[in-house]
Amino acid sequence: MHNQNWDDFRYALAVRKHGSLNAAAGALGVTHATVLRRVAALEDRFGCVIFQKHPSGYTALPEASAILSAMESVEEAVLSVERAIVGANRSPAGQVRIASTDSLCQLVLPQILTEISRLYPGLELTLLSGNSHHDLSRLTADIAVRPSIKLEEGLVSERAGTLSFGVFDDGSPNRKWMRLDGALSRSLPAKWLAEHVSADEMTNGADSFLVLQQMAASGVGKAFLPSFIGNADPRLHRSSEIDPGIDVPLWVATLDEIARTPRFAIVQRALVERLSIALPG
Repeated sequence: MHNQNWDDFRYALAVRKHGSLNAAAGALGVTHATVLRRVAALEDRFGCVIFQKHPSGYTALPEASAILSAMESVEEAVLSVERAIVGANRSPAGQVRIASTDSLCQLVLPQILTEISRLYPGLELTLLSGNSHHDLSRLTADIAVRPSIKLEEGLVSERAGTLSFGVFDDGSPNRKWMRLDGALSRSLPAKWLAEHVSADEMTNGADSFLVLQQMAASGVGKAFLPSFIGNADPRLHRSSEIDPGIDVPLWVATLDEIARTPRFAIVQRALVERLSIALPG
């Protein structure tokens, strides 16, 4: 298959998955105009219309469902080949991309990666920072350091510690609760807030614990924070009255197909050993 055809398939599948050009562009790391151009080129090349545009976004036409299903089959076949190629590389050197939350990437992992690089100078380590999960099956990252109650199937994972949470503010009385937005809205602290705090007790929020830390320190309100963030900030006071007892396992995971590739196995083991010291369970 021509590479151009496969690339255009990726764009069409992203639009169907995310429902809009902007969301698809964000997921693919390209511009809105690029997605529009590639989808239009695909439709022109095959003489078909795949999507219907409406005010809230894009939906696939019913008659295009078979086309998109075939594209998905091609996508999975190509990704399977790519995973097999990566897994067959037996060299203990090379690139390893590690995806984790912004707080772990800024406060915990840099020192650990420095230590790993010192021991294994042939490795090229990259930190991918963000609170949305990478889909490892698509090889957008090689290893995930992820707080989660349960991981998806197809991953080889090892528990490396625990993220405990507390409630922090600047010490002023009667502070409202700050919201957990974006990817944080699916976290255990967000679930606790939904069950225990009414809407009129809530105030501004953020999609990052590091941002919430700064907002709490500036007096916006009280916030759930991982203990390793809140306890280390002298501007913050930990609530002694509210202890939700939230602890989330921290995992180091990679795909089963590439878990025995030397460079990934080395980094996964080193991460588990060092995170278990930095954030013990």
